[in-house]
Amino acid sequence: MTLTEYAIGMNPKLRPGRTTFLLHNRGRFPHNFTVIYGPKRFHSRDVPPGGTIRLTATLVPGAYMVACTVLSGGHLAQGMFALFTIGTRAHGGATWHYP
Repeated sequence: MTLTEYAIGMNPKLRPGRTTFLLHNRGRFPHNFTVIYGPKRFHSRDVPPGGTIRLTATLVPGAYMVACTVLSGGHLAQGMFALFTIGTRAHGGATWHYP
């Protein structure tokens, strides 16, 4: 995954289970990776410019939103967020499934 001003580059569809995110900061400022909505919540520490860190989490089917929350959400307000899903759900259904 790539973190820059003010974007998060990542695959929008991931697989369930133990996942390691490799976070590369290609920007000029510190950035982080914070899940702020979804069935699981987790976050990274700040990644310095030019730095790379790993973040491991166990993912379950569902919809996730991630954002950089540096400067009390200032980077989020600049549009630094991304969405990803694990699995699908029937139109109008509440349950997520992974084939």
